[in-house]
Amino acid sequence: MKICLVGGIYNKGGARSNYLKITPETTLETGFREAGHEVTTLSHYDEADFGKFDIVHVHHLSYGALRMAGDPSSTPFIFTPHATSHMAAGSLSRTRRVAMRSVFSCVDVVVSLSNMEAEGARHAYSFGGAVLAAIPNGIDVTKYNYRRDNRAGQGAPWQILFSAQLIPIKRCDVLMRAMASLPHDCELTLVYQNPQIQKELMAYAASIGLAKRVHFRGKVDPQELAALYQKSDLLVLPSETEALPSVITEAMLCGLPFVASAVGGIPEQANRFGVVLEDRSMEKIAEAIANVFDNYARYQADGEAMSQYARDTFAIPKMISRHLTLYEKMMGVSPRRHAAKFSASRTLARAAARWMGTAGPPSASANKVAAAL
Repeated sequence: MKICLVGGIYNKGGARSNYLKITPETTLETGFREAGHEVTTLSHYDEADFGKFDIVHVHHLSYGALRMAGDPSSTPFIFTPHATSHMAAGSLSRTRRVAMRSVFSCVDVVVSLSNMEAEGARHAYSFGGAVLAAIPNGIDVTKYNYRRDNRAGQGAPWQILFSAQLIPIKRCDVLMRAMASLPHDCELTLVYQNPQIQKELMAYAASIGLAKRVHFRGKVDPQELAALYQKSDLLVLPSETEALPSVITEAMLCGLPFVASAVGGIPEQANRFGVVLEDRSMEKIAEAIANVFDNYARYQADGEAMSQYARDTFAIPKMISRHLTLYEKMMGVSPRRHAAKFSASRTLARAAARWMGTAGPPSASANKVAAAL
């Protein structure tokens, strides 16, 4: 099978960016090649003859998705948004709302990371005859093994771990406030790729008396991260929005209890394990953390079963095989965008991709043009 993967992790020409080593796109790329398929990778800003592929799978909403929505070939168009913001159209900017509608009106398959995300998208947008599939991201289960090296607060502070980007929607400041309110002696380690608000959070930690108890670890490799999961007592992810965060799966594989927001696919991902919060207020986060610490033996006793569930559910081979089965079903199917040949959505998609989608990441002036669409 000739497969084209388009994603933000790829630079122009298809080489992988060094920003992140492992993403869903690169996981699929490696898995497909190991299964004997021919894989071409492209950035969102690459032009291509999509007609020479059996499948084109675009990840994330950007110019590659718009270009494929307006493409004249007969190649099936698979799209994975990797975000739950598309489920609530009112939360998107006008530009992205129009772009998402254009893509969804022409796509053949939308791959969501959970059933909840798929249903939310179905209610937010009209998909016509498009297929909605739920395929969770796979994790390399050989890198995250069940092992507990933590001290569970015995003779040492409780160790809380936060692994996500340091961006506002992850609500790390709320976690710090919750931690400051706890009667327990605890420390917080922050692991992150994107340090967008690191300076602000350092200042904030100092302002609420946590300067010596919050450790800004930054970027770590998978081996170091696995060791942190195994040595920590609790993972906390108080995000405002998520799709299907890998950190939850990784923590589960290592047997680490977690407290997380009930957003995106997390409730489905967690199954019966951990603590999933509908109320994400600082008070409820603090209450949940304290409850885990006060009843730690019960949560730790679930660790091995939780690890096995994650291993059975989220292993990479299952992710690869489910995508390939989906691709095979779509080959030879007439693309939906042919039926939308003269529609406003397809015309808009082609125009936007032609105007702004080949030079590279859009400039401020390009964004102004996009806002006018």
